[in-house]
Amino acid sequence: MAANTGSRDSDFPVYISAPPVPSRRQALSRGGSMQQQPDRPPIPPRQSSLISTHSIAVPKHKFSGQSDVLISLSPEANSFLPQNSKNNDSSGVFTDLHGIDFTRTLSDSCKRYSSSMEDLSSRSKENVYPDISHAFIDVTPNRAQPFLPYSAEPRPPVANPFENRNIQDYGWNPGIFGPNTSSVPPPIGFNLDIVPPPAPGGPNFEFPQTHINLSSDPNTQTVGHLPRPASWSEVLDTGINVNAAYDLPNGNNVFHSYGPGGDPPTNGGDLMSFHHEPVVEQEYFTLTYFDPLYTRGRQESISCPSRKDSVSYSFGDAFPQAFNRDSDNSEGTFNFSTDWLIKENGSRTEVKQHLYPVLGDEFVPAEEQAPALPGKQRSWKSLSKASTPEKLRKRIFIDEESNAFCQMVAELKTQYKSTDSKTNIGIIMSPVCENCLEPMSIKVVIYVIFSPEPVHFTCDSNSLVNHVISQVLCNESLGHTELCTTDSFVLKVYDRSEYLLSDLPLSSFEYTHQCLKMGKDIKFEMLHKQEVAHPFLRTIDDDIQMLVFPKEYVSTDKEAVSRESLDILMETFYSEIERLSDLVLQGKVDSIQSKSLHQAVKAICAILAKIETIDISKAMEKLERVIVDMKNPGNRASHMLSDTDRDTMDAINAAIRCSFVEELQEVIDQLVIAVKQLVRMYCETFHMDFAFESSQAEYKESQEVTQIKDNFIVHVGSCHRLPGPWLNHYEEYKVLCCLYHGSQKLAMEVSTTCKIATTSGLCERVVWDQWIQFRSKELCILPRETRLCLTLCGLRNPHPGTTVDSDHKISMVLGGATIQLYNQKGNLVHGSQLVPLNMGSKADPLMPCCQTLLPDSVLLQVNLPDFDKNIFFPEPIIKGSSPSKTFDLLIPELKERVQNVLEKDCKSTYGAEELEIVWSYRHYLHEYPMLLPRILQAAHSWDWASLSEIYALLRDWKPVEPMQAFEMLLPEFPDLRVREFAVKSLGQMKPDDLVEFLPQLIQALKFESYQNSSLARLLLEQSCRSIRFAHQFFWLLKGAAAQDATFKRRYELMFCALASVAGDALYQEFKKQEELISALNNTAVKVRSAKEKETTLRRELETIFQIFENWGKILLPYNPSLDVCGIDGKSCSYFTSNAFPLKLVFKNCNHKADPVYVMYKVGDDLRQDMLTLQMIRIMDRLWLKTGLDLGMITFACLATGPKKGIIELVTESETLRKIQVSYGVTGSFKDRTIKEWLQKHNPTELEYLKAVENFTRSCAGYCVATYVLGVCDRHNDNIMLKESGHMFHIDFSKFLGDAQMFGSFKRDRVPFVFTSDMAYVINDGGKRADHFQHFIDLCCQGFNVLRKHADLFYSLFFLMSRSGIPGVSEQAAQYVRGALLPGHSDSQAAAMFTRMIEDSLKSVFTQFNFFLHNLAQLKFSSHNEGALLSFVPKTYSKETDGKIVKVELLGYQKRYTPEKHYLYIVQVEREEQKVASYIFRQFSEFVEFRDKLSDMFSLVTWPNFSTRLVLGRSNIRSVAESRKQEIDYFLRELQSKQPEISECDLVYTFFHPLLRDEQDAAPNLNIIKFREPVLQPIANSSGIQGQIKLSVQYNKGGLHVMIMHCKELVDGTNLPSPYVKTYLLPDPEKHTKRKTKVVKNTNHPTYNEVIEYKISQQEINGRTLQVTVWDQVLGENNFLGALYLKLRDFDLSKPTTSWYKLGKIQMTTGSSMA
Repeated sequence: MAANTGSRDSDFPVYISAPPVPSRRQALSRGGSMQQQPDRPPIPPRQSSLISTHSIAVPKHKFSGQSDVLISLSPEANSFLPQNSKNNDSSGVFTDLHGIDFTRTLSDSCKRYSSSMEDLSSRSKENVYPDISHAFIDVTPNRAQPFLPYSAEPRPPVANPFENRNIQDYGWNPGIFGPNTSSVPPPIGFNLDIVPPPAPGGPNFEFPQTHINLSSDPNTQTVGHLPRPASWSEVLDTGINVNAAYDLPNGNNVFHSYGPGGDPPTNGGDLMSFHHEPVVEQEYFTLTYFDPLYTRGRQESISCPSRKDSVSYSFGDAFPQAFNRDSDNSEGTFNFSTDWLIKENGSRTEVKQHLYPVLGDEFVPAEEQAPALPGKQRSWKSLSKASTPEKLRKRIFIDEESNAFCQMVAELKTQYKSTDSKTNIGIIMSPVCENCLEPMSIKVVIYVIFSPEPVHFTCDSNSLVNHVISQVLCNESLGHTELCTTDSFVLKVYDRSEYLLSDLPLSSFEYTHQCLKMGKDIKFEMLHKQEVAHPFLRTIDDDIQMLVFPKEYVSTDKEAVSRESLDILMETFYSEIERLSDLVLQGKVDSIQSKSLHQAVKAICAILAKIETIDISKAMEKLERVIVDMKNPGNRASHMLSDTDRDTMDAINAAIRCSFVEELQEVIDQLVIAVKQLVRMYCETFHMDFAFESSQAEYKESQEVTQIKDNFIVHVGSCHRLPGPWLNHYEEYKVLCCLYHGSQKLAMEVSTTCKIATTSGLCERVVWDQWIQFRSKELCILPRETRLCLTLCGLRNPHPGTTVDSDHKISMVLGGATIQLYNQKGNLVHGSQLVPLNMGSKADPLMPCCQTLLPDSVLLQVNLPDFDKNIFFPEPIIKGSSPSKTFDLLIPELKERVQNVLEKDCKSTYGAEELEIVWSYRHYLHEYPMLLPRILQAAHSWDWASLSEIYALLRDWKPVEPMQAFEMLLPEFPDLRVREFAVKSLGQMKPDDLVEFLPQLIQALKFESYQNSSLARLLLEQSCRSIRFAHQFFWLLKGAAAQDATFKRRYELMFCALASVAGDALYQEFKKQEELISALNNTAVKVRSAKEKETTLRRELETIFQIFENWGKILLPYNPSLDVCGIDGKSCSYFTSNAFPLKLVFKNCNHKADPVYVMYKVGDDLRQDMLTLQMIRIMDRLWLKTGLDLGMITFACLATGPKKGIIELVTESETLRKIQVSYGVTGSFKDRTIKEWLQKHNPTELEYLKAVENFTRSCAGYCVATYVLGVCDRHNDNIMLKESGHMFHIDFSKFLGDAQMFGSFKRDRVPFVFTSDMAYVINDGGKRADHFQHFIDLCCQGFNVLRKHADLFYSLFFLMSRSGIPGVSEQAAQYVRGALLPGHSDSQAAAMFTRMIEDSLKSVFTQFNFFLHNLAQLKFSSHNEGALLSFVPKTYSKETDGKIVKVELLGYQKRYTPEKHYLYIVQVEREEQKVASYIFRQFSEFVEFRDKLSDMFSLVTWPNFSTRLVLGRSNIRSVAESRKQEIDYFLRELQSKQPEISECDLVYTFFHPLLRDEQDAAPNLNIIKFREPVLQPIANSSGIQGQIKLSVQYNKGGLHVMIMHCKELVDGTNLPSPYVKTYLLPDPEKHTKRKTKVVKNTNHPTYNEVIEYKISQQEINGRTLQVTVWDQVLGENNFLGALYLKLRDFDLSKPTTSWYKLGKIQMTTGSSMA
């Protein structure tokens, strides 16, 4: 009775035939009682519930020409019925299997394959996917195994199917509840009056005499019914009392499920519920609703030990229940299984012998029973099987795409089992990067448990982690014992919960790069591997974890019909047809009326969303005509009876009466077919959990689409559920039809005729009833991924007074939909379709329509052609490999032509001619794998005949760079094999690198044609391999799943699959994080709205304290490496901006490590910030990969909900506004603000120089990044500085050119922010112009690196164009690509960017904008948190600086920059320091010092300073002399105080030497008036020196000479105004004379100008480039130097850039001094 599935030698047992099916007889009444049968023995309790509750695997039968369709979606045949059920066939689902033909199968010769995701190499093999069919069988409380079709031929029996499983089996386990699972309620709402039969040799069952009470209240007698999927209120509530009612008020079904309080739930409770009106940003998907399903599924999965090696999955929000009868179970539940029958009897025939006597004489297998109308035999005979009356049956809705997706996830879990130590590490590994890092000596600090002090040493950056561990062991003299080897230890990042792989060098870790960038020590913690916890290990229970997917039933509105309501109406409809037929057969023609039948049809249409199809309307009209003719037969025969005798007349009348009967039968059949078709469309569109018995498609002969030469046609029927305002606003409607393959339009748009809305039927609708033909497009040439785009348009007359021609109506797009012509199996979609429209937008050909029904969706009925065959797209025949051809084989002319095309820098520069060249010579371009997207873009066609060539090209092509693979994920490449190739290339990236592109990959799922895609598998596969990837995937998927209702189902499938593959440990961590984020959100909302904000904050923090008390430690959502164990309530506060975000300080789990600072913000959309920061990080990766380190500082930002999220705070940083306003509100116009702030925080010369270098690099990086991304609203509160010198930007709410406006005034008027105070830091106030040249070179170099990846940024932004982020669209992708200057050379781009730097630096409007912002922010006072003195950023003490022995005031000194002021010189002597130090302080700083001392020691009397206003000039010598005496007296008094005063930290902080003290020391002590040298220009210079930087290249038919910089042109302090002239010698006529602009008053001019000579390459070899530098003073040109380059000595095919020393001019032929 069982046989192996798949291969014959497999030992996986399954049934190949079914137990007998009960006959159509009376089923159990819904309110009936369960009485024990008197002739049956008592049923003993079950001895073992675990084995008995196990379901049996089902083989994958082939129905309807498909290889893996569902076997049955109805209850099983072994659901036994009571004996007394003969007279009521109208109720009960156990009769629903009647009429289903399960005997139809396909022979092996009919097998075929589609070009979907399966591997080509395995096409010829049997599909070995595990059987999953019983996952979709309807839920019945007593089922033990699914219904199985009879086999066409007998098979030998097999052993117990629960023994020796070695292949994964799928499906629901009926044994979810054991004897002690009272905490999880069984499904409720139905009574069980089912008595299982006894059987010889089998267990006896004992059944209670009373009803089974499924309520949590033992005193409640609940009338049960057959099980239905539980609602969310039932899943979430453990105590449930169900009141089920079935009535039909106004044609609507009411089916209530109330909780203990008796109140109805507020929503439908389904995961796929769309009850709310769409808003800009929806609430994010949460585990709150998913967790009950997950928990119950896990309990079911681990409750059966016999299923340890299997995986199940479930759809719906209810789980199948197996009621176990146990001695300790007071619930009286039972489980019935036929396992013992099979095992004891061993054959299907013997099992039937046991079952038939018990079930009664009426029991007949389904294939032996003829279908019949409930209650009695039909009085009419159907002309076709399609018109046979059918009953509705329960099912769990599952489409083919979701089915394939589930199989993919189950297969993935089988591949990545918990026993795989390589992929199941259980800890978070430190991210690895590929950034270039030159070998250097680095300092490493390692904390070890066996030493109180950390180990310090230096090592090479390329040292392996193992070597570092070995060094520590040697330093600690532990030796290499068995317990102390390098393999016994692991390194952990000191302040994070991430571990280092031992076989990698330190330079490969991102943590090392971050430490080196910030100038911090590299700190690790060395742990013994036995001490390392693996908190996220997947277990065996995770391997068998049921895959719980949300129910795909959408409660779109309150009018959603239930099966019971529709059943009543269908039975009424059948009864009316029966009554009408009876009257006809009885000859009672005068009594025939169609009103009742019309009412029955109208009721069905009304309950089914008020949809009346054209076929129903036509059938009813024809029925009316036939009835009228039957009542008046003379009308039809009057013209035949005039000249005939009586006998002939009688014969004619008899023939007419017979024709009436036949015509009436035909009309009735048409009406039944039309009504059933409406029900089928409704169930599919509304994702109902019931369907007709014959929903399983009948077997049809298969035919390849390549054999069909017919043009593609589509029938546009009607439009339903029109909004009321449309009827008053539009006069006519039309539908536009078009065919697309990706972004390519395959045929011209075809429109229906314009029709008006009609109200003659049930409700308003538009009827076209028109076939649309695409005349030039045969089916055989349409690509597999062809999409039919349908757009509904409304037409209205122009309003009076408009300029529009009154004869032309205005057309408005009302909605659109896209239909995939082929399903995932490659079968052509056919038949009637009820398509929901996306309202307010036209059909989007780039994204497939997921048929998601929204509450306001208008429904469009279309019919696709049905050829009465199963039309499929055959697998292309790929040609064999051909001999490889190289580029060198092309003839020189073609080679040059192709080479010119290859020099194109991005796709936007390729025209039609270039694409044709690439396609024509594609076989010679295998050496250029980066050209694959261009070749695919140039493909002439994607029909079946062309795929052979394209797929052969993909097979033989080298893998492209992963960064380039994103381009092939764009919607313009919809072909499944191309996208699979792109995903394969992306799979080459490490998870740590791929995680950076997760937002785009998540959005790219929208462009996949089907749910099961290679991209979906890649994301889940990486989640299995990397905890970090799974963690970030979870938080990013939460937002994506909620924003686009059209693709919500797809993202929910991914969400649930991720929860399954990640493992329970990580899932529980997700729950902890969600709870923390929820508490933070509530706190932020309450603080924002409260008047007593500080009190509210302290009160709400108690909730967060309690969360950490309960959970211990939690990973922060934005970075799983940050493990926090509490919150520092005293340090938490809020920012005083408009949104009042929270400043939170979390305690690191390493108590010795620094705390974690974050901001939680409510009220701002953070998705733009997330995208901008992601792009900046990608830019930094690209720069680092080429060896360019711009010291970019970014921070984590994660949107956790609509307009809410968490942001990482960068410590030791300040806004540019606070730095500037410390010099007054006009500080924005001063140049020294940034420099002095950096000097204050970097007191030593070495620290300051490093800070300037960091500032220069980071400023260059952010100038480039903000320009490319079009970041706007750049005021000085959006720019921040770290004390280390790094500059970075924040707040990216305005980007992609969306300039901030002040009324009609545009505030952003420069390409990027680069002001004079920034340049002052870089060039040291103009003294180091060579540093400024370095800054420009960094900008240009970084810009050109990004330009080489223009297609990458275009692809990334295009993939985000459907994300719903404000401002991110296809135009945004075009903006970014345009900003990268496509079509220009690197030299030209560098010159253009240099002009941008000059424009930004010259613009005074930026500083004026800063000033306006300062005025607007005056209400916010600046402060220095943690600083004792405003001019000293840190606190110093006697321990840090050494004890002060003596302090003496030496004198004062007058300074003139930036303005006149006096500095007082103080000599400080310290213990153990032989040389005294000198500090320079202003009088105002002494005043601040005295005031701080007075506040700190209020009981001490201090000398007063004369701070009164001085009339006239205050910076004069007499005032300075008076203040000197006051300061001297104050210092003597200070030294006489007690040590607790004179040696406090404030005193030592004041006397700590700053950078200005080191610079102004000994050489300038005796100078009363100190003036910095002022440089003055001179007329000319003496001598020839200096250097010039040039870049030379021959490109695009011309010589490009880029004049970049000059340096050290003259000696002395006088500055020239130089310019550069060039010639190509010999040139006696001076035709090649070119010159640059003049740069005023600089010894280090920057030009970055490109000089182009249009000259042939052959002629270039005989030329010499002459470059001369001149100084222009008062109209005179003074010679500064010359350079001569022989061009034949250069490789001009690539740019040659170098510094050249200037020399004397050579007076040769063609030389010129003019």
